Amino acid sequence: MLNIILKIIVVPIVLILASNLLPGVYFPYLYQPIVTGVVLAIVGHLLEWALLKKGAFWITLGIDFVISAIFLYTFAYFYQDAYITVWGTVLTSAVLTAIEFLVHLWLIGSGRARKEPSI
Repeated sequence: MLNIILKIIVVPIVLILASNLLPGVYFPYLYQPIVTGVVLAIVGHLLEWALLKKGAFWITLGIDFVISAIFLYTFAYFYQDAYITVWGTVLTSAVLTAIEFLVHLWLIGSGRARKEPSI
């Protein structure tokens, strides 16, 4: 539960910062990076729930990067006046993946990434 709350806070903040700092990322309205960030946080959480385990650490990170890039690049086209370049997508997804790296280490190290066996 703490993981999803952390993601819902951190991912929109990263997107807001990317919009303000990177020339290839532009969200003219504040709700745009917030909505995109919340959707990315939920998708990332579901992805971790489905895939993250000790043996799939790097694969899950790679998939996180690809999914983040696809969502960012696609979502920018749904918003009025927003845009994101390929380079802006790669940089923003790399920052999100670096944060995911730390989160995944924490989840695996704390045992929160374990799945309960189904009966």
